[in-house]
Amino acid sequence: MGKYPNRLEIVFIVILSIMLSTGIAMGMGSTPRVPQIKIEGQEARLSPMMIGVGSIFMKIENSGNGDDTLLNAKVTIPGTITELHDVKEGKMTKKNKIRIPAKDIVELKPRSLHIMVFKMPGSIKEGNEITLQLTFEKSGEKQVRVKFIKGSDAGMQHNH
Repeated sequence: MGKYPNRLEIVFIVILSIMLSTGIAMGMGSTPRVPQIKIEGQEARLSPMMIGVGSIFMKIENSGNGDDTLLNAKVTIPGTITELHDVKEGKMTKKNKIRIPAKDIVELKPRSLHIMVFKMPGSIKEGNEITLQLTFEKSGEKQVRVKFIKGSDAGMQHNH
């Protein structure tokens, strides 16, 4: 290279500068904050105290780099009401949403976060399976099959 750069060197420097500035502007080198939701271990239990009422439990794993939020849950049984719940000081309370942090697992379990289903037909028994549709803020809708197993959630009080 002489005292002054030739045309090819100038073109190369300009193209390289454009590529670098475009890459920086588009977040080159940064990881996108995208959640990756996986549902496992889902099961349901009928209430031993209230006919037509059940609790649903599962693990929601977010292996992605971005947080997500469970906004809603519903079952495919007409006329049912499905709600997100938590238990605080032994009392069950309705929640509007459940945060699912990045690189974390949120466990819905008895006497903690869970999903409640009300007004189910009396024909729902242990061994029956239902379809549960979960709606996440960023990941959209996910459907899972949930089987009713033998269990008890006695000792919790509704407080809503």
